[in-house]
Amino acid sequence: MILRVFLLRRDVGEHLYGMSFEHDVSEHSASMPPHIRACVTLFGSRESTAHDRAYTLEQDDLVWVYMFFEMFAVVVSTTKGEDIPRLRKRMFSLGKAFAKSYGYIISSWSGDMGDIEGVDTLVDRYMRLNLDLGSDTLSKIEGLINTILENYDVAYAGVFDAGGDLLSGDIPNSHIQSIQNEISAAGIDSGVEIMPHAIDIQGHSVQMLRVSSLSIAVAAYRDESRMAAAKAVSEIAQALHETMD
Repeated sequence: MILRVFLLRRDVGEHLYGMSFEHDVSEHSASMPPHIRACVTLFGSRESTAHDRAYTLEQDDLVWVYMFFEMFAVVVSTTKGEDIPRLRKRMFSLGKAFAKSYGYIISSWSGDMGDIEGVDTLVDRYMRLNLDLGSDTLSKIEGLINTILENYDVAYAGVFDAGGDLLSGDIPNSHIQSIQNEISAAGIDSGVEIMPHAIDIQGHSVQMLRVSSLSIAVAAYRDESRMAAAKAVSEIAQALHETMD
């Protein structure tokens, strides 16, 4: 369970923003143990600190998770048992969205950025995004994949969850690891991506799109046009977005 979320300056550990989700209520928070702030400063000053890695620290009954970006760090406190790979995706996506929307003012901002319109909504959107799928959605996914394979001339199609596990599809085992690597490098999306991006696997152009916590992959036949795969992945994405909205 996510308890608190903080954004701090990477170099000095200065508080930029805090939100508490305890008692199922979202409210601003600036309360952070001093040694947690010190960890941000320590890790943030190291050249070896990776930007896409989640660093964890267990203390008493809490787990603190850190993720570093160019100018700031995202820090989350959770209860034990939290799914760290899925939490990493939330933090990664939140950090990218925050950097895109507000990164240009971090160096000059003084005070709590909770005063800026839109920050609360952004944090709430990614930290509360429901990554769990009901049986109706899973059934819908299977039906969509079957329909796509019947109606489109594509090599294969499949849908993966936030952890990179294949939920439905006929993707060859030799292709799954490359797709999972691509999923691992990406975050989650609060809506649906507009345009698919392609990766090449053994001569196949594999079209990929994200819808919330899901990743869709549709491959064209080797050395053939990717048009059918691009149309198919977009159709699946739109149908899933309507189902999950």
